[in-house]
Amino acid sequence: MGESHLIVNLSELIMKKDSKITWTNKTWNPWRGCSKVSAACKFCYMFRYYNRIGIDPKIVTKQEGNMDYPFSLKKGEKIFTCSMSDFFHEGADEWRNEAWEVIKKTPHHTYLILTKRPERIKECLPEDWCRENYAHVWLGVTVESQNEVHRIKTLGEVKCEIKWVSFEPLLGDIQLGKEELDIIQWAVLGGESGYKNEVRKTELSWFNSLMFQLMGYGIPIFFKQFGSSYHFEEFKLKDWHGQEYCKNFPSRYKIRQYPIYRHGEEEINYLKFAS
Repeated sequence: MGESHLIVNLSELIMKKDSKITWTNKTWNPWRGCSKVSAACKFCYMFRYYNRIGIDPKIVTKQEGNMDYPFSLKKGEKIFTCSMSDFFHEGADEWRNEAWEVIKKTPHHTYLILTKRPERIKECLPEDWCRENYAHVWLGVTVESQNEVHRIKTLGEVKCEIKWVSFEPLLGDIQLGKEELDIIQWAVLGGESGYKNEVRKTELSWFNSLMFQLMGYGIPIFFKQFGSSYHFEEFKLKDWHGQEYCKNFPSRYKIRQYPIYRHGEEEINYLKFAS
């Protein structure tokens, strides 16, 4: 067995473990590899990971051993789909229908699909796409700055059960209008994880402004993490991502909500107890 085969098997094993991403339970990667399309991609963890183990992260490759992974999970799980790629990447067009079949046949799971390519969603949906068949699929877009707010409007053109936005890594102040707020059904907020000499800091004012806009509109929010800057400096948070609750983690940001509770999730909202 060659060294490259061992590396691929190791990466597949790692991706089948319980996820450390706090808003999901599992990750599923029927393919891997991606290409950078906007500022959020600059220090992508997937590129960092695969470069470290000697695999070209720019090559989109089907992972045969992973395609049927959701069938092995008998208990319903929240599954972040394509955490090491983009579900709507053009390099995966050949295999996407197979992934849709797996999704359709496992309605006990909730599939969280996040993309930076919302303009491709409509053309990549299965022919039988409807809420009845795919109500367990949540479609989301990444919006890291005002420059990407247009992705929300594109997402709004697609009919699905839950439309969500990941404001991570949050790289600037974002002002949302009524049109965007009417579309968003769930929002994840987070700062960038990365090495001390390269990570881009999310200002607290950017977090605060976005939280005020979303909460004022009644949109459930999941504050995921502050980012590595608040681990290395300022708050001196316990972990590298700045996501684990510790004595230095400000209570006002301890808010982790979901739009739908299907798998025993517990809402966290410390603002309820604020005097």
